[in-house]
Amino acid sequence: MLLPKTFYPRQALVEQYDSTNLKLVSLVNRFRSLQDPTGRIFTNINLAQSLLEEIKPIVRAICYQLNLTNFSEAFKADVQQWQTQGLNTTPDFSQSQVAYTPPNDGSITFFIGVFIATNGSDPKGYFLDCFFAQREEPQECQEVYRQFPHPKNSCQSCCLLLGSLGISTGNCIVFFPENILTKKKVIAQNFALFFFNKFQPIYLSQTLPRVQHLFGKNDWISGQLSPTECYIARCIWGYLHDYFHHCGSRPLDTNLQVKLNWFAGLLEEIKVDCQTAITAYTENIPFGREIFEFILFERMFRYPSQPDATTNFDAGSGMFLFEWLFQHKTITTNAIGHLQIDLEVCLVTMQDLIDQIESLEKEVDNHNYLCKAKYFIRTLLPAGELGQRFSIPETFSRIIKILPQ
Repeated sequence: MLLPKTFYPRQALVEQYDSTNLKLVSLVNRFRSLQDPTGRIFTNINLAQSLLEEIKPIVRAICYQLNLTNFSEAFKADVQQWQTQGLNTTPDFSQSQVAYTPPNDGSITFFIGVFIATNGSDPKGYFLDCFFAQREEPQECQEVYRQFPHPKNSCQSCCLLLGSLGISTGNCIVFFPENILTKKKVIAQNFALFFFNKFQPIYLSQTLPRVQHLFGKNDWISGQLSPTECYIARCIWGYLHDYFHHCGSRPLDTNLQVKLNWFAGLLEEIKVDCQTAITAYTENIPFGREIFEFILFERMFRYPSQPDATTNFDAGSGMFLFEWLFQHKTITTNAIGHLQIDLEVCLVTMQDLIDQIESLEKEVDNHNYLCKAKYFIRTLLPAGELGQRFSIPETFSRIIKILPQ
């Protein structure tokens, strides 16, 4: 098995891949430039048809090499169906979604289809994309797996090796079944790929500068890890995060449709983040303090910086968590306006928030549960204007008023 890789720009990977893989990426990038955010072709349909005819045999050859024959046939069927109904219509990649199987540890995986890159670069929406990745489960994770046995672990820690623009650029580090454009709703997750080698460059270039600006210091240990150490820490965080998704009275896997509701889903993410952070900090987890910092700073200071913050799920959860910690005096400001945080007090305050959310989840009636979830969210995230999920809370707007971009 190869060591975890730092995330290089696509151009630096040319020497690692043959011309077939690179040609596919180039063709996909050309094709996606003809799509609108719904996945439809909005211009030059003849060129789009021609590109698909070039793409199909390359996908077949790659899948043959990687022993992904079933996926190759499913992709071919989805593309042919789309071509038959017209490329100016919304595609359906249901067969590709069903046929895709995640990689074993150490194996290379490949996917191509129309999907949305969560927190990816603009424009946001559904586009044809492809990627090659290698599953890398660090040895340091094994003890965590034994300490917190996952009832239904369907997550894969991966290194992104090569991808088209939607997945290789921007901040997307996840790939779920529900990301793929299909006509049927996803009712269960049978895979969850995380491209954790993308994380450190994002954290060091975007999150940590904001933290240093707000707190006026630069001695956070989460910024001092090597690329390999950071990859291991991020894998542990990812595993624990998903572990807690499957705990409690309303586990995500059996309540997926309910928790796709914006308000319930937002509380789910906050709860799981807090549970993961507390566990990492208090349970002798490798890189526990670093993981604690990762979770707090990513959630509160990077996610809310999204340009579409008032409609962005992760941004909303980050602002809610900040408001909770600030109102409970876990985060304060000093005489010169810098933020201060007491991490020991933070553990208690976050546990109080977990307890509040878990008490809501004991409501067995889905309608009542969703109403309660919305009411609780609105205590800290006020309603927004038309087209917005919420408006930025006054405290967050006032305290986090200037963030480096």
